[in-house]
Parts: sequence; structure tokens; C-alpha cells
Amino acid sequence: MCSGNVLPIAYALSSYLGLRGPIVAENGGVIYHDRRMLALTEPDEALRAFEYLKKRIAVRRLFTDRWRETEVGFYNDVPVEEVRMLLKGFDVLVESSGYAIHIMPGRITKMDGIRALGDITGLKPEEMIAIGDGDNDAPMMEGCGYGIAVANASEKAKAAADYVTEHSYAKGFLEAVEVIEEMNERHK
Repeated sequence: MCSGNVLPIAYALSSYLGLRGPIVAENGGVIYHDRRMLALTEPDEALRAFEYLKKRIAVRRLFTDRWRETEVGFYNDVPVEEVRMLLKGFDVLVESSGYAIHIMPGRITKMDGIRALGDITGLKPEEMIAIGDGDNDAPMMEGCGYGIAVANASEKAKAAADYVTEHSYAKGFLEAVEVIEEMNERHK
């Protein structure tokens, strides 16, 4: 599982879905595998950028940011392009997940987390399937073996996907799981 969310939420969701595999959280900044957490970066530059930003525009960190290890997430009450422009001098990547805006240090992405996980587990990105809905999912969907976007996904995510579901949100996710199960059946 790969998510822009914090590890505790991604871990809970993974458990509720009955998944047993590793987790990539915080847009690639955190890996959880074999009951160990590995942070791929430090939050320092993202925190500096956020402090600079909040002196210039009204922004509020996400409630879940108290558990964030490697980046800063805040409510998308401002246009992401304005945030990118204001933070031009910082070594950060600013992405919108559609639900929040994330400031990620060192330009780390979900695909970087996927590659790092592959180095640990021996899995190749080409052997993985990505399901996503946001602009920040597009590089992951392009870099994995197969990408699925749910119907409510951003245009960038849909363009990066190999398959776009007919349904949105949870129903779209369930449809994506069915597509994956069909793919597995054909490859047996």
C-alpha cells in the first residue's frame, strides 16, 4: 500500500483491508516493512518552508500532521500554484492530493518510496500495480507495471493510468481491486 497519508492511518487502512504487505506512507517519505519504520528523508526543509509560508498566507496544518515524520500537510484552502510560487527558493516539492497540500523535502515522491521498498524487498516497480486519484499519484502510476485511476481522479492521474474505473471513490477502489483480481486469474 502506498499513501500520502501518515503511517498510522495507512497502517490502519491496510489492516482493515486485510493487506499484509509493506506500506509506503507520506508520499514516499516513510516505509513500513517487517514491523520497522524507515524514514527516507528529514522534515527540516519542509518545516522551514511551511514557517515561511504561514507568515505570508493563511494556512493550517492537517489534524493528522501530529503523526507526520517527513513532510508537512495542510488544508488546501489556498491554490497549490500560489504555494509553489511562494516556496520557489526552497528545496521542496509541493503537491496537492486533492484533499490537502503537501510540502515534501528533497523532492521525494511516492515513486521514490516504491523504488526504496523494492530495494528492501526485491520487488521491482514493474511487478507492482498502483491505484490513485491525485496528481501526486501520476508518477507512481507511470513507474509501476500497471496504473489504475478511479473515476474521480485528477486529469493528470487519469492520463498516467492504464485503466480508469467507471466508479468513483470507494466504489472505484473496489472496481480496481476486481480488475486486479481478474488480471491475477488470467496470469495463473
